[in-house]
Amino acid sequence: MRRAVRALYQTGVRQVIWPQNCPWSLQEAGFSGIEVEALYQAQADQLALGALAELGIPPGEGRVALVAQRLTIPLQRTAQRLCPQVKGLLIQVPGEGENYARWLHGQYGLPVAPAAAGAEVTVAFSPGGPRWGRCLEVYGDCRLDCLRLTAPGLNLPEDIQEPLLAVLWERGEIRGEDLAVTSLDTPEGPW
Repeated sequence: MRRAVRALYQTGVRQVIWPQNCPWSLQEAGFSGIEVEALYQAQADQLALGALAELGIPPGEGRVALVAQRLTIPLQRTAQRLCPQVKGLLIQVPGEGENYARWLHGQYGLPVAPAAAGAEVTVAFSPGGPRWGRCLEVYGDCRLDCLRLTAPGLNLPEDIQEPLLAVLWERGEIRGEDLAVTSLDTPEGPW
């Protein structure tokens, strides 16, 4: 195993999808892991719509809260893609959130709801901030409240599907339309 790790490293391999039962950590072996955060943030609108669908809320209905410590490009893209597909958005970003909410209202005519209105789904782009309804954390370890992204056209191994999707996304081998949101509770999706 040590020789195999050394050979991979010497040939230029720096990222590895490491099995759960491996005796070494990635850092001990000199590799970095595959981050899924960028994939989930880029697909946050699909995840939110999938969560609404699983809750039985039809397209064009429901409110989604977007929560972050600062206004990021992935949050802004998510908001703009959600505007024509939901009843309302809550933008919960300290400082810049109100101005961005007004801009969204001016551009898309979507009423951006006050915090008191609540939401059926919260998409959190960073820790902290309020949460309403079903919560999808698209940062760090990416906790998706029993939802997941899948690529129905690909037959990927179940135990390493997330990092493989992240690698394929990063390399431009799959696009958003190649992905679907499914539920771990009721796998008959996708939505």
